[in-house]
Amino acid sequence: MKLIQEKDRRTLRQRFEKLQHPVKLVVFTTSKQPETSELLSQMAQELAEVSAGKITVEQHSLEAEPAVAQAYNITLAPAIVVRTEEKDYGIRYLGVPAGFEFASLVGAIEDVGTGNPGLSPDTRLMLANLRKPVHIRVFVTYTCPYCPAAVRLAHKLALASDLVTAEGISSEEFPELANQYGVMAVPKVVINDRHSFEGALPEPAFVQQVLRGAAGSGLIVVP
Repeated sequence: MKLIQEKDRRTLRQRFEKLQHPVKLVVFTTSKQPETSELLSQMAQELAEVSAGKITVEQHSLEAEPAVAQAYNITLAPAIVVRTEEKDYGIRYLGVPAGFEFASLVGAIEDVGTGNPGLSPDTRLMLANLRKPVHIRVFVTYTCPYCPAAVRLAHKLALASDLVTAEGISSEEFPELANQYGVMAVPKVVINDRHSFEGALPEPAFVQQVLRGAAGSGLIVVP
C-alpha cells in the first residue's frame, strides 16, 4: 500500500522539478522499532520515485552500522538526514514525519535541493556571528499544524550556517526524550540543551531566541 496518494504524487513531481541539486535521503532504521523504521524507509523510497531521479535513498541500520551512525551523530532511530551528495548540512528528523510533519520533510528536501534557505539578510548577518556549534532540537507532534513551520525554520538555519545542526523530533515516537526536555506543549525548541522556548515564532523572533541560547554558551561574537 502506497503512503503517498496519487494526487499528492503529482503535486510533489511538480515541486521537485524545481530542485537544482540532487538530494540524498540517508535513512537510519532500528530493530527496536521495526514498524516505524519500515514506514520511514517506504516514505523515503516513494519520495525518490516521484522525483525523476533527483532524490536518492541511502539506508543504514543503527545497530549493524554503528560507525555510519556515529559519523552522522545519530543515536536514535528511525531517523532521516537530508543532504546533497557533496555536503551534510546538519538537517535531521527523528521519527516518521507523518501527518502535518510530512511538510517538514518535503520542505527540507526543497531547501537543500535549491540550496537557498530563503532567510533574510538580517538573519544571515546574525548567523555570521556564531563562533561555535549550535544544536537545535524542535519537538513536535503529528497533529500540530504549527510545528512544521518551526522545524523548517530550524532546518533553514542549518542550511545557512555550517555551525548549526537542527533536528525535528517526534515527541510521540521518543517520549522519553520529550520527557527529558520537559516537553509539555509543541513546538518546543531547545538550543544547546540550555535554552528553550515554545511556539512557532516568526523568523526574527525565532533567530533571536536561538542566539540567546548560543550567547548563554558563549558561542557568538556580539558585533
